[in-house]
Amino acid sequence: MNSTFSIRCQYGMRSLLMIGLAAYIITLHRTSALHYYLAPHMQKLLLLCPVPLIFIALAMAWHVIVGSRDGEDVCDCEHPLPQSWFKKTLVYGMLLIPLLFGSLLPNQALGSDMAAKKGMSFTYPNPDIRRKTDIQTTNTPAASLLSTPSFTPTSLPLKGKWSQEALDKLFVPPDEYNVEFAELAKRLYQQPIIQIHPEIFSETIGAIELYKHAFQGKKVQVTGFVYKDDNLPGKGLFAVGRFLVMCCTADAMPFGIIVQSQNPPSFDKDTWVTIEGTLHATQKDNAPVLEIRSDKITTVKQPESPYVYTQADSVATYDRLNTAH
Repeated sequence: MNSTFSIRCQYGMRSLLMIGLAAYIITLHRTSALHYYLAPHMQKLLLLCPVPLIFIALAMAWHVIVGSRDGEDVCDCEHPLPQSWFKKTLVYGMLLIPLLFGSLLPNQALGSDMAAKKGMSFTYPNPDIRRKTDIQTTNTPAASLLSTPSFTPTSLPLKGKWSQEALDKLFVPPDEYNVEFAELAKRLYQQPIIQIHPEIFSETIGAIELYKHAFQGKKVQVTGFVYKDDNLPGKGLFAVGRFLVMCCTADAMPFGIIVQSQNPPSFDKDTWVTIEGTLHATQKDNAPVLEIRSDKITTVKQPESPYVYTQADSVATYDRLNTAH
């Protein structure tokens, strides 16, 4: 059995760790730094944690201060505490070390180095979308028309002459799961310059990629960090990318669009830029990918929220963003 003093010390350590974790979460929220680690829907759940953590800390502090009073002995009879220094260091170190690293290291967004380790994707980061794109290319009349070598954007009616019926024929969803992308593509196609909003970043790229031949030659504007890759096929090529976060940065997926510039970029990797240019389809590793032939590159500050997230209804979000602007 552990000595009463040792038991009190361990309860005291646990109480301090619980208070430290609660304080760290509160600090991240107050400094608006939670987005570096969690998606918005997960942040709400994490913000519920400080309250129970503080109650647990108070309960453990009560054991330290008054646990032996009123006939109650802190005897460690129910749940044995670690006795050896090795076990104590291992148990408490698992909580203390992450807490120290989180408190002492600066909060910063993932960038090119992590993208290189995870592998930058130049297609919509969803295998089902790539599969469905192949289905559409071979099975739907509209896709068959658009995939022919003779198809060019100049053969399509000009903006303002598109009827809903024409759009419905052009953007045929390959299955029920891509109806949302088809509806989003109809809205994007009618814009003189396609703004890839961060709120629907992945969905916009997914819709464009699904109908990449229809969007050939369309003007586009996108913001992201510079990613340089020596394996890109050609000179003056780099990528503008973002990290798609589903729950937390542990599952963050880097993906972006290849950018072709007449002059090789002189800015460093991880520089945030806004690209304005023309969409084209190209090949990388024998796979079709999107490419922007840049007309203008502008350096910008890193956004307050550098990551992008999925939307339950990208079409409704797009309509809301357009109404707001």
